[in-house]
Amino acid sequence: MLTRSIIAALFLFGATASALSETVQAPADRARQWLVLVDDKNYAQSWSETAKAFQNRRTADTWASDATARRAPLGAVASRDLKSIDLSRGNAAVVRFDTVFAHKAAVVETITLVFENGSWSVTDYSVD
Repeated sequence: MLTRSIIAALFLFGATASALSETVQAPADRARQWLVLVDDKNYAQSWSETAKAFQNRRTADTWASDATARRAPLGAVASRDLKSIDLSRGNAAVVRFDTVFAHKAAVVETITLVFENGSWSVTDYSVD
């Protein structure tokens, strides 16, 4: 009887762990998803999907102004390729993309994410 209970518990734990891994996006996937909002100039939603630290540093309006100032001169995204992922910072990830824009060919976008409340959230963004 004890063996059955242990096997049942392991089965349930395995199913739970599997379900969790399927619902939590990888940092690079989450970064890409968030960048699509920025690409589409959906700054209000991109701000609302950031980490609390990001939101505490700037209002939604300030973010929209900053993002417009950074991105408008570059033009539309032509391509975006994953350059690197740094997971060495505990519950943070730094994801870099080599991005080609219509008006600038060699750009590195850096998105820093933090794992909070069960998912990855953007805490910083830079485009160089």
